[in-house]
Amino acid sequence: MTKSSLRVILLSLVAVWYARRALKLGSTTGLRLATCSVLALLLLGATSPTTDPYQIYDRARDVWRKQTYPSDIQYRTTVHVTEGFKDEQEHYNGEASISGGIRVVGVSDEEAAKPHQATGMNFKIRIEIGWNTHAGGKTTSMNENAYRKESSPDFLGVPLISPEYSFGLDPSQQPQPAVQTFPDATLSTLPTIATVSVTEHAYDITLVATEPLGGLYAYHLRLQPRRDPAKFRLREMWIDAYSYDVLKLKTQGNFTGSPMNAVPWEITFQDIGGAMYIDTEKAEEPLAFRSDRTFTSASISFSDIKEADTKVPILPFMDSGQILREP
Repeated sequence: MTKSSLRVILLSLVAVWYARRALKLGSTTGLRLATCSVLALLLLGATSPTTDPYQIYDRARDVWRKQTYPSDIQYRTTVHVTEGFKDEQEHYNGEASISGGIRVVGVSDEEAAKPHQATGMNFKIRIEIGWNTHAGGKTTSMNENAYRKESSPDFLGVPLISPEYSFGLDPSQQPQPAVQTFPDATLSTLPTIATVSVTEHAYDITLVATEPLGGLYAYHLRLQPRRDPAKFRLREMWIDAYSYDVLKLKTQGNFTGSPMNAVPWEITFQDIGGAMYIDTEKAEEPLAFRSDRTFTSASISFSDIKEADTKVPILPFMDSGQILREP
């Protein structure tokens, strides 16, 4: 149950209680007082509405920053693709925390159950071209692969990603991939005298409408980046009109690799324990890879999100092959 749904239920119960009290009093004055009290409670219980799109966006970011996540979470990542008539899924186990970063088992459940085996024969063709070779002319050569490069067993790459990713709404709370770090002797030891922050919107924002979404009312915002559209990728947002939780958004490009970073994506969120996590990230256009492999549809979803138990954590794996990352 979301925070908005719980608030509506509580306010409804208060309204029913006041109505019953008014009926027991049986007087016109009592009924009028009860009606006024219910209206006052409804107005006080809901966040003051606004039509300023920049205020809506800022409140949503403020609500996101105030969310509290467990120090370490476990989750399952499902990659779902369709390729022609084939509909396939891969499942991965992962963990994430601010201190430990993102860790994922580098082999999907499906590949672990049925290890991938390369088939066929690989060979190359060598081509030599020469002219006037008997008179001191030049000769050049080139090598070409004479086979089709085999596709990776991981459809979109090993998903080194977390359901806590914020799409720039609060970068300070999102875990980063776990990497090995070394002290840098060249780092300056000068003390920090002051920190200066400037509030400047990266987008031109317009309020499209207030519309129903999943049983709730949501502000629908449209965003146009003022600079660097590859970095500021948000294009649309749906924000709960009462709690200011981000319910859904659309981005132009997602992840760091091609072709994922070149097509629009729709992202939906889920409320778990009072915090918003990514539910599903869905590509809105086909994904065409250089290896002549095209997925007509593709999505990444997160499930079984919970605080990590006391078992030995997943160790970071060496980067090899294609990795699915958030920028």
